[in-house]
Amino acid sequence: MTPEQVEVYGRFTGGKRAAPGASFSLLHPDGGLIGPPNAWLLSPPLARVFERVGWTMRYDLELSDRACEIAVLLVAFHRDSPFELYAHRRAGRAAGLTDAEIEGLATRTPPAFHSDEERLVFTTTQAILDRGTLDDAEYTAAEAVLGKRGLFELVALVGYYDQVATQLAVFGVLPPAGGS
Repeated sequence: MTPEQVEVYGRFTGGKRAAPGASFSLLHPDGGLIGPPNAWLLSPPLARVFERVGWTMRYDLELSDRACEIAVLLVAFHRDSPFELYAHRRAGRAAGLTDAEIEGLATRTPPAFHSDEERLVFTTTQAILDRGTLDDAEYTAAEAVLGKRGLFELVALVGYYDQVATQLAVFGVLPPAGGS
């Protein structure tokens, strides 16, 4: 690896992402990276940007972890993204979704909502995935519950994971053997 790649590698092998108890790992037992960072090493400047955005999406949003995982899983099922499904089934369970709720998202079956936030994340994410936008009524409903910041964060979250799904598909990035 180049020095730039080594620096990027270090961002994924330490801290919260690599801590015991993390819902999923981006480190293969042989020491290589798995998932999106494996492809990102092809361009260290972009890898640094995606790493920071990914960190923000996982750890710094105002939306609850459970609401975020509902959105991410809807994207992963919509895109049929094996690695995203592998990783975010685990993250979804860690955020409090049951296995039945997670698998129900594949057919857009709503989970047992714990809040209006979760309900609006579910319906808003579906609209974004279906049409790439929100109509006035959907926007107003989402903003009323999520606020402007929460709505922006949701749109960014859906867009980020949709982009990651594209990268994973193009570069053939799959979950580790035995990962489902």
